[in-house]
Amino acid sequence: TTVVPGGTVSYVIPVVLQATGGTVSAVIGTTSVPDSNPNNNSATATTAALFADVSTSVVLPANAPAGTVVSGTVVFSNIAGGATATTANAVVGTVTLSSGEVRSFPLVGDLAPGASQTFTFTATVPSTTGTNLDATSTVATSTPESNTANNSATDSLVPQFADPAVSIAPIPSGAPGQTVTTTVSFTNSGSATVSFTPTILVNGILVPGTPTTEVP
Repeated sequence: TTVVPGGTVSYVIPVVLQATGGTVSAVIGTTSVPDSNPNNNSATATTAALFADVSTSVVLPANAPAGTVVSGTVVFSNIAGGATATTANAVVGTVTLSSGEVRSFPLVGDLAPGASQTFTFTATVPSTTGTNLDATSTVATSTPESNTANNSATDSLVPQFADPAVSIAPIPSGAPGQTVTTTVSFTNSGSATVSFTPTILVNGILVPGTPTTEVP
């Protein structure tokens, strides 16, 4: 390289950034003329790589009656911060239910640092005892991330079931033709309110006008 007095010769150097950023160093080699100031014969420039940090959270109700349809909430965020934070591009998310159903959210889009998008979804509460409703959300971006450990989250719902029961108090004794009374009671030892229309028979004959009963 030849540089005239007061002149400048520049080179455009491509720099492929690594996970730790990029470094460019330059050194002037042996000169054809003695150098009056060798202290400025080397230079180094560094830069940090920019990263996104997408995360997700999902929330279901704590419990709900078995067989009902509930709403859940899922949030997709870019929590990247500091000087190395950058926009998360082409963010997409999903929610996978324990039933195998998948709710897709392909239109999350680009998320600037600190930005988030919230969506709702529906799910049917399992009707099998001992089976919870689980929802797992995942998020992804085309932008390199500083942390992928927070790209999924899970929440669970416990189904509520009813357990109605009927009991009849002892019937008093009496003479034929005499009218006595007893009490028919309906209870529910479950965790969900249940409604039903009971059938009550006296001597094989339906008691008319029995109302619909709701037992908490």
